[in-house]
Amino acid sequence: MRALIGGIGPDWVLKPDVALPALRLGAVRVRVVAAALNRADLYMLTGTYSPKLKPGDVYPAGMEFAGVVETSSPLAPSMPVGTRVMGVTMGAFADYALCDPRMLLAIPDGMTFEQAACLPVALATEHDALVTQAGFVAGQSVLVVGGTTSIGLVAIQMAKALGASTVIATTTSSAKRGAMLAAGADVAINTASESLVEAVLAATDGKGVDITLDHLGGEQFGLLPAVTRTQGTIVNIGRLAGPVANLDLDQVSFRRQRLIGTTFSIRTPEELGEVCMALHASVMPALADGKFTPLIDSVYPVHAALEAANRLRDNAALGKILLSFADAPEQPVQRAPVHNFFGSIAQLGYVVKDIDASIAGFVRSGIGPWFLLRGVQPENFTYKGAPSAMAMDVAVANSGDIQIEIITPVNDAPSMYRDFLDAGREGLQHFAYWSRDYQALYERALAAGFSVGQEGQLGGPSGRFAYLETEHHAGTCVEISDLGGAKAALFDYVKKAAQHWDGSNAVIVIDPAMLASH
Repeated sequence: MRALIGGIGPDWVLKPDVALPALRLGAVRVRVVAAALNRADLYMLTGTYSPKLKPGDVYPAGMEFAGVVETSSPLAPSMPVGTRVMGVTMGAFADYALCDPRMLLAIPDGMTFEQAACLPVALATEHDALVTQAGFVAGQSVLVVGGTTSIGLVAIQMAKALGASTVIATTTSSAKRGAMLAAGADVAINTASESLVEAVLAATDGKGVDITLDHLGGEQFGLLPAVTRTQGTIVNIGRLAGPVANLDLDQVSFRRQRLIGTTFSIRTPEELGEVCMALHASVMPALADGKFTPLIDSVYPVHAALEAANRLRDNAALGKILLSFADAPEQPVQRAPVHNFFGSIAQLGYVVKDIDASIAGFVRSGIGPWFLLRGVQPENFTYKGAPSAMAMDVAVANSGDIQIEIITPVNDAPSMYRDFLDAGREGLQHFAYWSRDYQALYERALAAGFSVGQEGQLGGPSGRFAYLETEHHAGTCVEISDLGGAKAALFDYVKKAAQHWDGSNAVIVIDPAMLASH
């Protein structure tokens, strides 16, 4: 495939025969149709921007794209092969890109690939700044400094779409003023010929705006406390005019304002995934309703990438500059064989309301003997990352090489078991994989994009377990478990007991303390 590579020289180098990105469990491979340029792409070329997503000094260039899902992922069941998507990933300037599914968004009907490619970075950046960081609520007023930058125009539309009472935006070009009004700004200010402070105060009855989104930094940043209301919020997003500003801290303090700085360069893939996922609740419905109209400046063929980069360097663009990959022929892709990432299923886990009744049912089916532990509290147990005092009754028995586990939570402490029952479900809740190299399997799962719903340990540090949020059927998930120490000894005993069971002594109650004392 074709791909633009950075880090070889002062500009990207077009390679015509780069291997397609290798399939990775959990990731989605997308056939790119259009990709958008960002200032960050140029900063990476000069070495002044090095995000955590960047794999090295020589790297696949580009970070924003739109295209079609070519290889789907079990982590994104709503995006099967053929789904039109837009998203953020390193390596977007290529015919194919490999993506974390958390950073993908479905393209609404009626939107072109070129329009969609303009949006992912801007939507994520502006929503994170306006809503997550600044705490915007409908009815507040918003000032967008740098309103004719590509993401500034999206900021204007987002503020209006989410219910801002007044949106004020700035530019230094009279020719570009109309673009801000077309995007939905109520007031457009040309700071090259107008006083920013006088114009904003006149538009807000002298109070200033509730939230200021600043994309420029530089000398003008020192004026922003004067145009932001008492107890208002100023968020610096970009520093196109420079990173240095003179600021009157007395004014900030007397007006009890919040100053927030934000950048994506230091954020982990998990953090970026959360930022993109936050768009689903309010931004994506507004996008589907047509409340965002991306502004395209120009579209270049991939072999003219240097011209595109120079247009961005010259600050000549109004809207997004795009690279087109639409002329790439769809090529037959050699599918990699699918291997079981976790190994072989070792256990089927049931969550039920009445563990004794469930045991009796299995015994009637010829499965036993059952080893029953009452009131088990795993050590270091966390649910969604927070400590939980969950307690449960647990019973295990083998049917051949497969272990059957039955769990009943016995208190109301949060857990995935409690979620399962509270949702009105009962029965198979997880299937488990065991490993004697648990840490390696755990790290592989996280690297592949799986999220941990709950985890803890039984019988000490060699008895760790984690439940991954990998719903395949309603409520079911994957458990990975450390097969060591006391737990390994118990499981071995359970398997041997089943091999010689004559139907008597169907339930054996054991003290949970035996796990810790092994």
